This record gives sequence, structure tokens and C-alpha cells, in this order.
Amino acid sequence: MLGRIIGLLLGLGLGGLAYVILYPGGLQGQIPTLDLGAFESVRMGVALAAGLLGAALVIAALVRGPTRKKARDGLPVIADFKFADEAQDAKEAALPEEPRPFPGLTPLQALEAAPVPEPDPFPAVAADTTPSESEPEVIEAAAVDVEASAPAADPDPDPPAAMPAPLAAVAAATPAAPAEAVSEPEVAAAPAEPVPEPAAPPALDDFDAARSDLRMHARAEAWGPAALALQRVSALATTDRQQMLAAQDAGDFARAQGRTDDAIEAYDLALAYARQAKAPELIADALLNVGDMAYEEHRLDSAVDSYEEALALRRQIAQEVGGQDSRRALSIALERLADAREDRGHRTRALDLYRESEAIASELAQGDAARYGADLVTTRQRREELEARILA
Repeated sequence: MLGRIIGLLLGLGLGGLAYVILYPGGLQGQIPTLDLGAFESVRMGVALAAGLLGAALVIAALVRGPTRKKARDGLPVIADFKFADEAQDAKEAALPEEPRPFPGLTPLQALEAAPVPEPDPFPAVAADTTPSESEPEVIEAAAVDVEASAPAADPDPDPPAAMPAPLAAVAAATPAAPAEAVSEPEVAAAPAEPVPEPAAPPALDDFDAARSDLRMHARAEAWGPAALALQRVSALATTDRQQMLAAQDAGDFARAQGRTDDAIEAYDLALAYARQAKAPELIADALLNVGDMAYEEHRLDSAVDSYEEALALRRQIAQEVGGQDSRRALSIALERLADAREDRGHRTRALDLYRESEAIASELAQGDAARYGADLVTTRQRREELEARILA
């Protein structure tokens, strides 16, 4: 913003100078005559050059400045708050099973123990339906079985209700169990199936579990519990690597809430711990975050320096370690540096970086199209847009 204001004032000043050179003694003699000395013979050319330069500065100040292109998903941020909802899956897996209505009984015994609905006193019978000759025999046999299975010591004062025909047919077709097998005391004493207790939440007494809890709360935008989890992560960090990750998490937390100054301070601290740990992977991650904050504040020189150092480390890791993850991280570092160089006006160098990133993305997509195909499409689209801007 300050650069735009200065450019606007400078452009207006050059425009006024052009007017003074073209119209000496103008505004009823209020404008003094400006002596150009050796350039008096080309007064018109000097005034035209000053006017055009002033107009260019005014237009450049009024036109909106370059904006950062949206970064693709999967950037190597240590505390990535966008991942699968493992907590919800664990919660659903811990739900107890629905208890059975009659534990310890077979399906047939449960059917017999179920309350029998009252029969319809006026059953609807179709006009053309003829009762079969075997149906009375089935009903009589069911009544005999019911009387035999009832306990003799405790007669029921009320007459037993008649069973519906379908249930009576099932009871008649099944051989009666011994009286002691279905006696009332044994049914009452049948052991119930144990109900599984809900799984206890994971212990948060170690560093990795505390970071997982932090990411879960941050993903749900529960900033209060996330702040408590972040304090737990910082308290559990002991080694240089853990201190670096804790500082990086603090930077991601502040950046998600829009607190830029706190994020910059946390990322600088993470870079210091990463250098103490002497881990190229951690140093490259920290440098990318430091470069991102400088880029967002339009400190392009600082952003380019951080991106170039991170890119050199990514090249070294990809050469020594290899693998798809290191190659993809190299592609991301190339595009970060390409964006910063394009905004500095180095479009040709930015195009070379994008072409190199596209070659890596194409190689990865050929090996795993489902995982890296989207990256190739995004990188190719950016490269084509940059080529169009260069040719325009």
C-alpha cells in the first residue's frame, strides 16, 4: 500500500513537471519559466517523456497488485488440519451392540416367551374359504402341548388364552422340550450376555497423541480445546525435533486464526529448532513456511531467499532418499519459488521452474494416477497460464 501511494504521488509530480515544461508562464503567469539549458531545443520531447512516465506510474499505482495464486492441496505443512475424521470412526466403532430382548434363549424359546397377541374375536373369513379338515386337529394338538408344558404346582386361575393358528402350528410341529429345561427358575437364572463397554479415549500423555488431539480440535474449529491441546504439545516437547514441531504447530494455529505476527514468530522459532536438529527435511518444511509468510506480506526478496534454500534441500533429499513423497515435495518447492519469481518480474525463470515441476508431476501421475493426477492437471494449467502471459 505504501508503494502505491509513493508511486501515485511521483506520477502526479512528473505530470505537473510536464505541464510546467510545456506551458512556461501559464496560469496567468503563476508558473515560473523552467530553463532546460542544453535541452531547450528538445523541450517538447522532455515534457512528453515526463508526462508519459508520470502517467505510467499513476496507472501502475491504481492497478491492483499481484495476488498469490491459490496453493494446491497437500502442501508439506507439519500440522495439517485437513485429514480423515479418525475420531468419528473410533466413536462409531466403540458404540455397544444392541442387547437381545431375551438373552440366553434360543430363537424358538424367545418366540414362545414373547407376549401372545389377543386373537381377533371376529376373524375375517373370506366367503369362498372352506376350512380344512386338518386344522381342528392342529389346534387341538397345540392346546394339549400348552397344557403339558405348564407347571403343575402353580395352576393358573385364569383359563389360558387360545394361541393363534400360525403360532400353534409352529409349536405343534416342534418337539416339546423337557419340563425342567424350560422351567421358570432356570430361565430367570440364565446368564446375560456381557455388554461391551465404550472404548476409553486415547491417552494424551505422549507427544504424538497430543498433536493428534490438536489437529482434531483445529479441524473442527474448536479453538478453545485446540489452545489447550497446543499447550499440552509444547509442554511434552523435549527434543529439538519435538520443539520444532511444537513451534510449527503454534505457527499453523496462529495462521489459521489470522494472527500473522504470532505466526511469523512461531515459524522463525521452528526454523531455529530445525537447524539445531540438523534435519534437512525439517529445515525445508520450516523454510517453506517462513517463505510463505514473507510472500503474503509482499517481501518478495525474503520469500525468494527462503524458497531457494528450501529447494536446494529438497533436491538433495530427492536425490539421496528418493521415493514419491520426496519427489512431490520437490515439485511443490519448485512451484513456490516460481510464484515468487513471477511476481518479481522473472517470468522466464518462473516458466522454467514450472516446466521442471510439470515433468516431476507427470512422472508421478504415470505411476499413481489416482493420487497424483490432480497435481499434474493443476501444474499444467499454471504453466499454460504463465506461457500465455509471457506471449501477450
